[in-house]
Formats: sequence, structure tokens, C-alpha cells
Amino acid sequence: MRHHIFGGILSFFLLFESAHAAESQLQPADTYMLETITVTATKREQTLREIAGSVSTASDIDLENQGAETLQDATKIFPNVHMKSTSSGNEIVIRGMSTWDTALQSPAGLYVDGVPYPLSYMQNIYLHEIESVEVMRGPQGTLYGRNSESGVINLVRRTPDNWLRGSLFTELGSHDTLRLGASAAGPLIEDKIYFSGSYLRHQTDGFVLNEYKQKDQAARHKADSGRVVLRLTPTDALDVRMSLDATHSDDGIGSMRLSTGPYRSGRYKIRSDAPDEASSDLVIPAFTITHTGEYVRTTSITSYLDYKYKMLSDLDRTPLPQGESEININQCNISEELRFSSVGKQRLSWVAGLFAGKTPMTTNVNRILRQSAATTYLHTDYTETTGALFGQGTYAITDVFRLTAGLRTEYTNLDGEQTYKTTAGNRMYEKDFDYTEFLPMVSTSLDVTDNLTTYASWSQGYLPGGFNVFSYSSKDTFYYNPEYSTNYEIGLKTQWMDNKLQANVSAFYSDIRDKQVREEVPSAGIGTWKFTNSAKAHTSGIELEVRLYPLEGWELRSGVGYARSEIDDWMVSTPSGGIKNYSGNRLTWAPELTYHLGVGYIHPSGFFAQTEYLGSGKQYFDAENTLSDPGYNTVNLQFGYRGENLTVAIWGKNIFDTHYITKKLVANGNKIEEDGNPFSFGTTVSWSF
Repeated sequence: MRHHIFGGILSFFLLFESAHAAESQLQPADTYMLETITVTATKREQTLREIAGSVSTASDIDLENQGAETLQDATKIFPNVHMKSTSSGNEIVIRGMSTWDTALQSPAGLYVDGVPYPLSYMQNIYLHEIESVEVMRGPQGTLYGRNSESGVINLVRRTPDNWLRGSLFTELGSHDTLRLGASAAGPLIEDKIYFSGSYLRHQTDGFVLNEYKQKDQAARHKADSGRVVLRLTPTDALDVRMSLDATHSDDGIGSMRLSTGPYRSGRYKIRSDAPDEASSDLVIPAFTITHTGEYVRTTSITSYLDYKYKMLSDLDRTPLPQGESEININQCNISEELRFSSVGKQRLSWVAGLFAGKTPMTTNVNRILRQSAATTYLHTDYTETTGALFGQGTYAITDVFRLTAGLRTEYTNLDGEQTYKTTAGNRMYEKDFDYTEFLPMVSTSLDVTDNLTTYASWSQGYLPGGFNVFSYSSKDTFYYNPEYSTNYEIGLKTQWMDNKLQANVSAFYSDIRDKQVREEVPSAGIGTWKFTNSAKAHTSGIELEVRLYPLEGWELRSGVGYARSEIDDWMVSTPSGGIKNYSGNRLTWAPELTYHLGVGYIHPSGFFAQTEYLGSGKQYFDAENTLSDPGYNTVNLQFGYRGENLTVAIWGKNIFDTHYITKKLVANGNKIEEDGNPFSFGTTVSWSF
């Protein structure tokens, strides 16, 4: 791998010589200012200043400067946004609102071009052909309903038009990492029919050595993804888009190591006899129609999602032939959203619509023991059906004072059955339940000056109920009910220095009731879990973001988020007959602090340098708050040349090789840990037209 890196460095200096000899023109100083950013996550086009809430965005240039390859990478520059990405799954945590480790649904929603990605396993996607990332903090129940209790992340992809464009890139890095990507877009018939296609491959051996097998691919990743889009604009008012996304991945998930006991191992080393592998397939065809009239824009988004996930991992994380844990998930999601919204600048800006969705799902969670007759099989089938009506409007009472109000009514039905098989026999039961939610919001905003806007908001959100697909107990513990949050927020949005400086701050307090939690079942013994709505909690904190163009060619972007999430009331019975009181403890997987500082410079000749300082505060991994990581910070660095068509970059991530833990648990009296990414480096070469 060294010769690849040295080859990239040599290419960089050859480019330096050619660019230094070339004539360059300085960009006028007045172009170095913040552009007006339009956000579409509110389901209508609004500027950041017009939205009475805490909203952050990152453009494709921001993502490129950061070197963001995955959604987890991108979230690190947003205050109070954290993505838990471990071998047991992913979870987007916004403002400290989290759920249990293996939950299939997250309190935060993820949408790509208006299409929902509901399962947590599918959410840490690889980024390619992304135009912008939009983050809306706080409950977004009025516009999005389910799975938006803490906020929403909206990814906007590039759309083909009359501009003929294309790109090709390759990346080589440590741990035998290879990334390849290509895209092309343009008109088939000018002003009428357009096409785009893209492909991305990511593969790496990872950084974990299985000492028992003497293989260094225990945490390998391999993913192939592609996308095609056909767009038709038969008239100026009508826009029709048909897209197809497909992704296949094969991963090694052997990254959890014993840190205590006779089979303990050191950093980035494991001792496991199981395959420790996972694979997934995701296919999403979508059909979007937009008609823009003089006063009303009509949008229809129809999507079908087919997702399959398989996992086989070591049950005890030792070389002993004890057994494996096997998980299979098959989900289909059909959804339709039809909405109507106002067009252009009006005193009343509004959006209203309806949503319908149906999600059949099958899971198999099996414990396969090699030396015991206690093998268990847990098979679950359920269907979730959802329908909703929603509306939200912003009325400009004066030229500087705006009032926003909205309401969503959402009905959900869950119908499931479960079979538990052992050598002693089978048990089967079923459950059908439903609920209707009313999700209001109201906010006000005031333009105090041309450069300063203040706002206040109140909103509600919820995390839907579901079924316990992981641990058999009884019919009564087969399901759990929704979780609810109410958020209170105030904030300031400012721009200074002729739009060269932007500084936004917000403060919030959220009540969480009927909190979904995982508890042991006392009558069933250790290791049998149920999911209940037994807890109450709250989270409070602030966010501060600053973006500055101090001098020509220089850019500074920074942010800090503080979110203290605390349990107010939660008492549970233990298998030994005692009582545990978790009141006053912190919620799991919720860092108290997130911070970021990025500084970049680009010379008129095209040479650039970028450094990122990223940090996360203390977080806990168990309800008792006995397992934690004290917090960490990492530094990323890249430099290179960015010309009209050619870009060459040399990069390093976590360049000081900071050691941190992303997951901890206790099993059979021993601690198990999962290490965060170590130092890595590489070179990227891309060409575009």
C-alpha cells in the first residue's frame, strides 16, 4: 500500500509544478461571502432564516472539504448530532434522545429525496452524488410523523438537467482500502428528457485482527451501490422523475473484543471462532411527480423499499465452540405522500398533504448452540399500516414578524405474530393493536434587524410502538407502545460582516414520556428482555454554529452542542427480587458534548488545505451508568490541488491515533468493548467535466 501513497504524493508535487507555472486569476473578494441557503426539508422551499427552528446544512463542497464518505462522517460537523455505528447496528442520536442498542427504529428520521429509510440498520449510507445534507433538530411530528421525535436528516441528491456532466474518482488508503466512483448526467432530449447514473464501490480489510484465526479482515467492509434516474419535463409546469437505487454489502462484524477474563485481547484484536459476518441488500424504486401552477405546487412521492439483512456472530466472543447468534431481517415498505404547497413569496406560505404507508416485516433471531440442546428460534411476522393528514402554514403578520402553526393526525395499526421454538416445544401468539396521534406545533419569529432574527417554538413528536423481535418472554411483553416528546425552544440567527459571518444559537428543553426502555424479565431469568414504556426523561441544552470567511480563500466552520439527557423516573424489578432505581442516570448512547472546528484555505492556483478538529463528550452504554467512554477528540487533515477538472488530495483521519470506545457491555461477568477507528491515510484522485 505504501507505493500507492507515495505515488499520490509524487502526483501532487508534479501538479504543483505545472500549476505554479500556469497563470491564475484572483477571484474578486466580494465573492467570498455566505450564499442564501434554501432548505427543502420543510417540504417547501424556505431559507434558513425563514425557518423558526434549529437547522443546519452542508453542501456537496462542505462534504468534499470534510472528506465525508458516510452519513456518520457528515453528522460530525453538526452540533448535538451523533451517529452510533457499531457491529450491532446504527442509530441517529439528536439532542441526546436515544433508544436501546439493538433497536430497529431510531427517534430520528432519515429521508433521501423524500423517501424514508426507516430501519436503523440501513441509515449509515455511503455518500455519493449528494447535493446537500439538511438537519432539522427537535420534534418534526407535524411534517414527518413517526420516527421524527428528535429530528430529521434529509439528503438531497443531484438531479439531471440540461447540463452535461460526469465524474470519476479513485481512492487508495491504509488497511487495503479502495473506493471507486463514477457518475454521468445530461439531457437525452434538451429541455424534455434527462438521464443520470452513478456507481460507488467501497472495500476495506478493516483494522481488526482475529488472533485465533490469524486473519486481519475481522472488520472488513465491502459495498457496491448504484443509482439511475430518468427525468421528464414535458411542460414547464410538470416534472416527472423515476429513480432506482440498489446497494449490496458484505461486512465483517468481528470487532467486539473481551477486555477482561482469560480470553481478553488488546486494542483492535479479537479471539473469536465464529464467522462474524453480515450482508445486506437494499433496492428502492421511486416515482416523483411535481406540478407547479401559478399558486399551488402539487407533489406526489411513491416509493417501494425492499431490504434484506443477514448476520451471524459469535455468541460468547471467545475461541470456544459455544455457538452463534443469527439474525435475518426482511422488510418491504410501500409509501405514498401527496402534498400541496404554496408557490413563491407570499404572505401565507403553506403545505398540506396526506401520507399512506404499509410495512410487512419478517425477522428471525436464533441462538444456535453447538454443545447444548438449548438452541432457540424466534420467528416474528408483522405488518405496520399508517395513514396521516398534515398541514403547516407560516403567516407574515408584518414584514418582520411571522407566525407558524401546524397539525398532523396519524393513525397506525400493528398486526403481528411470533413463534418461539426450542427442543422442548413451540409457543405461538399474536397481537393486533392501533393508536392515533395528534402532533401539533407552533412557532414565532421576528426579524429584529436585517441581520438578526429571533424565534421561539413548541412542538411534539413520537417514536412508534412495535414488537419485541429479539427476546421471547410472553404475549404481554410481545409489544410496546409509542414514546412521546414535547420540545420548547428559543434561538437567534445572525449574519454579519456583509454576509461573511454567520452565527446561530439555540436553546431547548424536551420532555420525554412513556420512554421505551429495555428491562430484564424477573420471572424468566437473566438474559430475557422485555421492552416497556416505564420511564420518563428529559433532555436540555444548547447549540452554537459559526461560519466565517475572514479573508479571501479562507473558511472557518465551527459548532458546539451540549445536550444533557437524564432519566426522571424509572424503577425496575431484578431477577434476584430486588429493585433498581435508574432515576437521575443519563440516557445511553447520548454524548453530553459534541464539537467541531474546521479551517480551510484554497489558493487561487487551486492548491488547498483543510483540517478538522472533531470531538465527542462522555457517553454511557448501560442504564446503570457503569459502562462509559470519557469522550475523545480526533484530528483530520487533507491537502491537495483542485483544478477545473482534476482534483488530487492526500488525507489522514484521526492523525494522532486517538483511542476511544464506541460500545461496551458485560456478558458472563466479563467486559466486551468495540474500538473506534484508528489512524488512517490515503490519496484520492478525481476527474470531472
